Amino acid sequence: MGSNPNFKKNKSRTAVGVDRLSVQESLPLVPAFILVPLWCVSLALPNLVYSGTYWYDTLHLMKFFVAGVPVALAAIVAGVRLVIYGQGRIKFKLDTFGAVWLALLAYCVAQPLWTEISSSVSFFQEFLCFTAVWVFYLLSWNSFPGRTIRPVLWLANVNAAVNVIFAELQMRNMNGITSLILPTPGNYIGNTGQQNMFGLWMAVCIMSSIYLYIAYATTPSGKKRHPAVTLLNLVLMGINLWGLWNSTSRSAMLSLALSLMVLGFITLRQFGKEYVKRLSHVVILFILVVIGAYIVNPGRMTENVNKAADMFRNAETIGGREYIWATSGSMFKLRPWRGVGIGQYKWHYLEGQRELYKTTPEAKWQYTHWAHNEFLQWFCEAGVVGGVLLLALWGFWGASLAFALWRKEHVALEVIWACSLITLISFNAVWTRPFHRIENILWLSLAFSISNRDMLTSLFPKGVFNMERMSRAFGAFILAGAFGGLYYLGDGMYGDRALRMALNTTDALEQRGFLEESSKHFMMKNEASKNLAYHYIRVGELMSDVQMTAEGVQMLWEFFQREPHSEELRVLLDWAQRFQKIDMLQYLASFMKPGQYQLRVIDDAMDSSGNVVSAVVLAPSD
Repeated sequence: MGSNPNFKKNKSRTAVGVDRLSVQESLPLVPAFILVPLWCVSLALPNLVYSGTYWYDTLHLMKFFVAGVPVALAAIVAGVRLVIYGQGRIKFKLDTFGAVWLALLAYCVAQPLWTEISSSVSFFQEFLCFTAVWVFYLLSWNSFPGRTIRPVLWLANVNAAVNVIFAELQMRNMNGITSLILPTPGNYIGNTGQQNMFGLWMAVCIMSSIYLYIAYATTPSGKKRHPAVTLLNLVLMGINLWGLWNSTSRSAMLSLALSLMVLGFITLRQFGKEYVKRLSHVVILFILVVIGAYIVNPGRMTENVNKAADMFRNAETIGGREYIWATSGSMFKLRPWRGVGIGQYKWHYLEGQRELYKTTPEAKWQYTHWAHNEFLQWFCEAGVVGGVLLLALWGFWGASLAFALWRKEHVALEVIWACSLITLISFNAVWTRPFHRIENILWLSLAFSISNRDMLTSLFPKGVFNMERMSRAFGAFILAGAFGGLYYLGDGMYGDRALRMALNTTDALEQRGFLEESSKHFMMKNEASKNLAYHYIRVGELMSDVQMTAEGVQMLWEFFQREPHSEELRVLLDWAQRFQKIDMLQYLASFMKPGQYQLRVIDDAMDSSGNVVSAVVLAPSD
């Protein structure tokens, strides 16, 4: 299982030649009574919280906080124990999977040496998140007791059921009854903030409920579980099935189906047909839920059927991802080896789309932050080497699973859940963006740690590296990282609040002061700079101060060059025409779809003073 032995025995000889056996207790990296509660918070709470209007980031900031702070606290405990006890007292190990992941982190650190990073803020934030997830994996592999996954799953299932209730209230425009519900009336998303992420969360919790229902039909002692426990599990499962169906998320439904195939197959190999038969109960429950959903809301049934039909009728569009993936391919071809830099995909999308138009002029013009395929996006950002390292992680896991099934090896119960969850999120990642949501990627990290601790060590028994000699140095390293991450988050929250205060005031001087204060905090530097540019433009227009307006346009132009976005593209196109900045206008126009717009010279245009002049404008093509 990769767990630490309970005792280390050392023989020492007394002065009179009598052998004495001294027993020194071996300490865990992080004690379970500390780690498990922290992991419960990181895993089960984020999908139920959102930031609110007190903050500039109204959705994600609090999710980062409740998911990231427990990881930092656990890392501090681990770091302190490693520094204090040093070599020999704590069994601290790194498996092959974690070592490859560490190599990938090192590659990301070095990437700015050969790749020009457009946005340092995006790069650092992506790297920090990626590192935190690796630390989560490392601590879980070394210290998380596999059996304690059960209370975590129960808490997650309750979280999902509450999200379904929130989503139902949102659809009925009743979310205003409490400030705990994300104020998005008409959207069936709960507090997840996005339809596909809501569907994914439902799928994760449904699969977990099914796992509990099948694998824990009896308690570890062999006694039957109390009927009330089974009933509660089925009730939660039914509520979450209702939520999944009404989310109409095709990616989530297909991901769940594939994960259940893996769950059923491994369960069949482990326990025999009598356990797999319990899946039929789940099928019956699903049918009942669908029938109930049709009776209550036939429109959802129609929408699901239409989406399913669209998958076959318009398969070539890949659910609206056709040109997004094609643009991603063009982006990769521009820098196949260097990559654009981690966290930089969204700032190179317009460039990639412009490249795509050279070969596919009929492509649809659009803008997105995500490739809607995490593996494709990683190849764009990290290049071939980084992409291969990422795929190697899945390759190690897949090989260990195949080896265990081929050898018909017995695996722990929780490993069945872990393999099913990895399948679910990995397949979902081909269509959506679960890796870019901290509340989802931590689950994947935990599943990898549980699975690899059991199966990967069987495939690579010598692929576990004893880190005792490096314990104090590594302890100091993760301590520095944990405190640094907490400082970054706290400093960023201060800057985020300052930006919110700036947007809440109507006093121009006060607003500028808050914006300048926000820009001093690294996390908010770029967002504050963008809003400060808009501030100068608005105030300049109100005061008829051309110089101030021009200064704001210049600031927005500098921001756009770091973080090109469709919103700023349109604003700058307008101002480039007003100020007749021809070079800027030509550059911006290059991002528009060829043949749709063209630069024209108007000889009888009027300036602000009413004089007739010639002007260059971007006009629709005839």
